[in-house]
Amino acid sequence: MLNQEAKVLTMLAGTGAETVFYQMMPAFQSDTRFSVSSVVTGWPDFEKNLEQLKPNLLVVQGDIAPNPDTLIAALARMQVWNGVALVVLQTAHREFRGAFEKVSVVRGVFVLPVNWGEVVQGGYAAVSTERARGAAQAPLQSAMGFRAATSVTGTRVVVFLFGSGGAGRSTLAENIAYELAVRLNVRTLLMSLGLPPSAAMNLGLKYTPNAGEFFARPGDGFASAIQTKEGLDVIVAPENSVEYARAAESSSSAAGKAEANSIYSLVMASWTRSYAGVMLDLPCSEGIWTMHPLMAANTAIIVSRPTLADLAATRHLLVLLMERMRNEHRIPQESIFMVLNQVSDRSRITPSQFYQELVQSYGWAPPVLAVIPYDPNIPNTQDDRVPVVGKVDGFTKGIRTIINGLFPGVAGQTTSDSSQKKGFSLGSLLGGRG
Repeated sequence: MLNQEAKVLTMLAGTGAETVFYQMMPAFQSDTRFSVSSVVTGWPDFEKNLEQLKPNLLVVQGDIAPNPDTLIAALARMQVWNGVALVVLQTAHREFRGAFEKVSVVRGVFVLPVNWGEVVQGGYAAVSTERARGAAQAPLQSAMGFRAATSVTGTRVVVFLFGSGGAGRSTLAENIAYELAVRLNVRTLLMSLGLPPSAAMNLGLKYTPNAGEFFARPGDGFASAIQTKEGLDVIVAPENSVEYARAAESSSSAAGKAEANSIYSLVMASWTRSYAGVMLDLPCSEGIWTMHPLMAANTAIIVSRPTLADLAATRHLLVLLMERMRNEHRIPQESIFMVLNQVSDRSRITPSQFYQELVQSYGWAPPVLAVIPYDPNIPNTQDDRVPVVGKVDGFTKGIRTIINGLFPGVAGQTTSDSSQKKGFSLGSLLGGRG
């Protein structure tokens, strides 16, 4: 059960007692994730209570205000305390739906009659997402004992990188996105941009629709490019190599990333969709499909195994991020991290040795968000086309550790006892083998 501070402080407002007291209120009061702080049925009380209580979530009938513009102005003030709102419209007022949807704090507009269970779930997801967006601004504590303050505000756009295949980059990106969206109710987008896009197979999705929808209709095609997996939004790259190359060619033209149908524009379009996190699974190359997302991101995670080959690849990526991109958009040093994956007692190089070797060879090493143990059950689970997180204990613990590093405190409520029984702790980095 959530503690009182974690509960969603909720204000319910409407004009009809039947809707407010007999439909709206029971739906929210019966869910222990919410604390209903105020119920109002008149405009004067609405304005006063909204300003005094500053709820996390407002659920309001649109006809409570003298007119839509007055309500829109009141809703806009919720930005001051990062509150979000759901608007419920009478059937006769459905033409105002578009106007309310344009308000930045509004996360959903419903037209009566509605399924109140869906409204409740939508409200919780909206608040969880807003909390995650706020948490992303908090300082991060690295595994190596020093604090790295992030400069991220709002949406955290994360690129997952590795110099060659096999380190588990795609697996991590897919499962972090799934855990955030499905288990934690945090609005998340996964972009699987390899050729072929691994998310299609690993998550049991189709190869269409894909990013080609956006390239055909820049801006308008973004929503059409999305597939959904249990609440997780996913955009996959075109599977057809001709379409894939055509997108890269268009993006590398004279106008480059400024083109409306460029790969850069595709990623940047996600910034305006109120996601808390955008996870970018990039190809192991330095082509346009990698470089454009890098220029649009604000966070990087380098996925490495504790091997000499991965040490060299990691150093190369640091040179790319810290030096070669100096004249482009460069991800801040404090927003670059590492994950050491597939670690076992048989690894010839310990996590601690890997870290120290990187410091010696490059002069600096990113904070380590997690050390994840090797487990042969991971590929077997993927062959079943289901997410690995929640199925393999050590891997699940690592995923939740990464999420808490990126969005502090968000994943704490889902950690089970079973996830603590197996796996490496971050503290093992200081002590040699886990």
